[in-house]
Amino acid sequence: MGPVELLAILILAGAIVVLIYYYLMESGNIAPVTRIYGAGEGTAEGREGYMAGVGEKMSDVSDRIMGKVREVPISTDVISNKIDAFLNEKSDELIEDWSLATMDDISKLEKRLELVSRNIDELEQRFNEYRGHTNKKLESLDRRLRRLEEKEEKD
Repeated sequence: MGPVELLAILILAGAIVVLIYYYLMESGNIAPVTRIYGAGEGTAEGREGYMAGVGEKMSDVSDRIMGKVREVPISTDVISNKIDAFLNEKSDELIEDWSLATMDDISKLEKRLELVSRNIDELEQRFNEYRGHTNKKLESLDRRLRRLEEKEEKD
């Protein structure tokens, strides 16, 4: 697997994680991240209550991360469109790399199979005609050979 495919898989996995997170947020099955980390209303007392023992730098980093998470759009249309565009752009490479068959490939194979089946039927019919003709010739040759052998025995 090349780096492009690995990057595509990582992007898809990240998108799925974000989608699951937002789904859980919307359905009320998960508390918002601000409550989990205890950023609360952003006051120092709120942070101290929930993040006892964590340095001030760490809480600043978590605040910055939370700010970035809040900036992520809830709509999945943008992500879906980007994934679709990526797959459309790379579909030929994916088909070739993974040896996939397209509908065109399958249609061509079906047409070839139909043509071969017809050709086999025609060949079988011609073979049967040839076999009948050949058998008649062999019988004729066999009769002539017997006559010649009989003549030789008489002489």
